[in-house]
Amino acid sequence: MTMNCARVIFLMLAACACANAQCPASSLAVIVNKSNSAESLSTTQLRRLLIGDVRAWPDHKTAALVAREPSSKVFQCALSMIVRLSDAEYHRYLLSAEFRGEEPMVMQTVDSDAAAARIVAGSAGGIAVVDANSVSAVSSSVKVIRVNGKNPGEAGYPL
Repeated sequence: MTMNCARVIFLMLAACACANAQCPASSLAVIVNKSNSAESLSTTQLRRLLIGDVRAWPDHKTAALVAREPSSKVFQCALSMIVRLSDAEYHRYLLSAEFRGEEPMVMQTVDSDAAAARIVAGSAGGIAVVDANSVSAVSSSVKVIRVNGKNPGEAGYPL
């Protein structure tokens, strides 16, 4: 039985290593509307926004989540690195809000980082996670915020 447990642990670690290899460090960036007063979020705050536990910014603007399509690498990496839930678990958690007595979280799904930036730019409470490589193309219309006090590309940036 010890051999089976060791084999299961090895396979789990191998699966984790493969999942992390698909999401290289500094691969994601968080964008918000330029009027948003937030300059930085902790990974915990970001996770709470993405799962709908927090629905408003400190200035009381409603958080408006814009997400890439579930099949995109950006969405999958956000689930893995920030939310730490599988796709099925994430959607089940969002749907369960109604059973917790909460209003269901409204999320707009888009097919590109440019589309996400357009919607975030037009929504005072807009927030999206995008590919860090697309930041230069979209940064004129939105604000890139720091995560754990770091900008994308800086040493120690968690995404």
